[in-house]
Amino acid sequence: MPRIPFSRGFEGIENLPRTNRDLQNCFNNGSDKVISRFGIDSIDLATGGVIRKQFKWNGFLYEVRSQTLVKITNVTTGATTTIGTIADSAIVEVAIGFNTATLVVKGGNLYTLDKSDVLVDISGNANFVPCVDVSHINGRFVYIPADGSVAFFSDVGAAGTVQALSFFDAEELPDKNNACFNGKNTLFIAGEDSFELFRDTGASPVPYVRINGSRILNGFIGGLLEYNNSFLFIGNEKDQGPGIYSIVQAGATKISNERIDLLLSTYTEDELSDAKTMRFNQRGYDLAIFKLSRDSFGFLNGNWFTLDTVIDDISRPWDADFITEFENMYFVGSDNKFGKLEKINTDFGERITRIIDVGFEQEDGNFFSCQSIELGISQGFNSAPGSVAIFMSRDNVQYGPPLFRSTGDVGQYQNKLTWNTAGGLGNYDGFMGVRFYTTDDIDFSCDYIIAKLQ
Repeated sequence: MPRIPFSRGFEGIENLPRTNRDLQNCFNNGSDKVISRFGIDSIDLATGGVIRKQFKWNGFLYEVRSQTLVKITNVTTGATTTIGTIADSAIVEVAIGFNTATLVVKGGNLYTLDKSDVLVDISGNANFVPCVDVSHINGRFVYIPADGSVAFFSDVGAAGTVQALSFFDAEELPDKNNACFNGKNTLFIAGEDSFELFRDTGASPVPYVRINGSRILNGFIGGLLEYNNSFLFIGNEKDQGPGIYSIVQAGATKISNERIDLLLSTYTEDELSDAKTMRFNQRGYDLAIFKLSRDSFGFLNGNWFTLDTVIDDISRPWDADFITEFENMYFVGSDNKFGKLEKINTDFGERITRIIDVGFEQEDGNFFSCQSIELGISQGFNSAPGSVAIFMSRDNVQYGPPLFRSTGDVGQYQNKLTWNTAGGLGNYDGFMGVRFYTTDDIDFSCDYIIAKLQ
């Protein structure tokens, strides 16, 4: 009886459906084991506003909720203190300095927040313009204007003070600036066609000098995420379609596969620029998350997996917009909800769809029949019995009706999940597609698939 290897994740070639594979709300750990992702435990389902940003500052967790900046004073109950008003409704970018945090409403107002929780609107200060991004490096804040023009920087230790000569840009082939970040004390400025790297030389009036030969020939679109000693982003090569890249040394390596690229191609550049990115460590697995308006997916060990939350019986992108590590826990903000990641099988009480799509092919393409399939799923740890459905396919497009099998109750560790109907599970012309599916409150971690074939 052959073992069928698990999917590596979300992959496949357009118009070749037999190549399609997926792991949804679970991921391959790199050792051919499938691990179910954590869910979101509710803390506050009525936060009083739509969450626009979540960040750590001065020993507390803060959120921008609609037009209000709040400090979460008790992460167990979700109790908050109101700090002040943040205008508009756009996403907020935050940079953390030694004594000041700077908040930039994308295309709107700018603010500073000090350690006494004094919030100051600095939008009208001399030499300031609306911005889309901000970063902190060597005591200064660097700002990226919303119109893509040259970057500017603050005085050391004074986020709200910008001199008339505190403006700079790339020295060769300048393009529209979109973002900035501090990578190991090197300033990266991301443009629509390239990344430029700058070193702080301490010179006056402009301390930032471009590092010769460091230009990265990839354009930045959105979705910047610091991850695993690198930075991930949605971008493109000149005159090419969008992909996801990882900055390595003085270059960028594409990490998205063909199926992810196909998904990205269904979005406009403006939609991709609004991508949300998150990161959390689940029992030693460092997961990177990308959330778009219609899709969400994760990344681990070079492989991708999809994410969803079932709301009103409709599969929607994962119900998480911001994830922040605080006091050795991961807290989640989403729309008007606040919670934390836990080893549960729901998101804010809503169902999660777990799917494993695999395929089996005979090397010689001969006909074969499948008598039974066994899934080595975690058993004995569920609070109540649930069920898993199996769907069979001859082409990876059309699937037969679901066949359900029940999982074990608490303590039934030796239970096996086997589909072995009278007459078997069908005859196949060289290829058999198999989908395992559940929305029940069960642990969907698995360590093998065994098929009895004839």
